[in-house]
Amino acid sequence: MKALKDFLRGERRRYPRHPVCTEVEYCIWDTATRRPRTEKAKGCLTAVSIKGACLQTNQLQMGTHHLFLDNDPRGRTVLMIEIPSADGGPPWGIQARIISYDKSPRHSPYQFDVRVQFVNPTAAEIKNLEDLVRSQSLASREGKKE
Repeated sequence: MKALKDFLRGERRRYPRHPVCTEVEYCIWDTATRRPRTEKAKGCLTAVSIKGACLQTNQLQMGTHHLFLDNDPRGRTVLMIEIPSADGGPPWGIQARIISYDKSPRHSPYQFDVRVQFVNPTAAEIKNLEDLVRSQSLASREGKKE
């Protein structure tokens, strides 16, 4: 059954997922006021594509807000994810809508895998995502050589 699920899930994807792992900070974002609704929390961004990623986290409750209770007028929780710059500059932000989540089945420092879809990424944000993937793949290749 799992093989069938994996096969069907693979068919839906138009953009490849890249096996990166980068520490990020995120908060619940109020789309009406364009301000954070919560304090920042820490997580790890993995399986990145230009359309979405997997956010690994331990926090589903942030203050009085829950990640899966809708606060967006269109009915989806929106996060602002701050991602470290690939060139060592200041972090940059991208908005993401929560699609679903699973309890992490493997031994991981994070309890939950939250699937997110980026909200209308700009050309600059897509370039930053591509730079992140490129820098992570170069770092992993250099690590294997040593």
